[in-house]
Amino acid sequence: MPLKISLSMPPKKVSFKHHLEYALFASFLFISKHTPNWSARAEVKLLIFFLKKGSRKHSRLIEHNLAKAFPASTPDVLDDLKRKIYNHFGRLFVEITRTFARRKPQAILSHSRILHPEIIQRALQKKRGLIIFSAHFGNWEWLPLILHTQLKKDIYSVARPMDNPLIENKVKEFRENMGSKIIYKKGSLRTILNRLADNEIICLLIDQNAVPREGVFVDFFGQKASAITTVAQLYLKKNIPVVPVFLHYEEQEIILEVLPEVDFSGSDNDHDNVVALTQHMTGLIESQIRKYPEQWLWFHDRWKTRPKGATHESP
Repeated sequence: MPLKISLSMPPKKVSFKHHLEYALFASFLFISKHTPNWSARAEVKLLIFFLKKGSRKHSRLIEHNLAKAFPASTPDVLDDLKRKIYNHFGRLFVEITRTFARRKPQAILSHSRILHPEIIQRALQKKRGLIIFSAHFGNWEWLPLILHTQLKKDIYSVARPMDNPLIENKVKEFRENMGSKIIYKKGSLRTILNRLADNEIICLLIDQNAVPREGVFVDFFGQKASAITTVAQLYLKKNIPVVPVFLHYEEQEIILEVLPEVDFSGSDNDHDNVVALTQHMTGLIESQIRKYPEQWLWFHDRWKTRPKGATHESP
């Protein structure tokens, strides 16, 4: 009898640490599900306390990033901005976990609105698929939910799986309940192209540090930053429509703003075109961050990859 060989990837080994993390995760969800709405404010304050005290590394990274991005600002201004960043992400995390635990997206949709959805509709009429790009800004987890509700279409989001497979399974289930179909980043290009061929929507967040083989250097807050080129290359090589979309908070209201479709005319040099278009999209991201700086993910080492010969300043 011939030996049968499986070509599927073996499941990731689940360790004791994974089980412990999952137990804490499940406990937090249980609390979020059963505590009254009026306790949310106290939960935010408690979470902010643990965020500040639990990771000095991230606290230093925020300070380092803010100093690079806003070199003319005084220490008092940067300290106030840092406080607002913690407040925003404390609120954001509690909002996500309560929605996750209770499976009630109506609470989010009831105080959300979308600006200029007709831009997306027009792009889809070209029947070439659509790439939406955005950033880790406002609350990017609600992008698929609001777009799915408005457009009555699934949103395919490209993501890296979480390190804990037990938590990843639950998070993937939650995201798909919110209207997002997950495409895992590794080896994703063929799947992306297939979905685009079916006139589907792909959502990519392109604001994080890229390793040298995947990125080009662009200006970001006056500093050289390595940015991923996937969106630029699909636009230039496959003629895929590209639309910028950003979500931000104004007091209690969640606003998803659709910006005009990208219209780029380049030169005869393919590399220069990729750099120029990636710079254009990075500039749009920077403009949004400057409007609402407390709503961007400053916890990330955005300038980690340095140009050849340049040194990386550790926070």
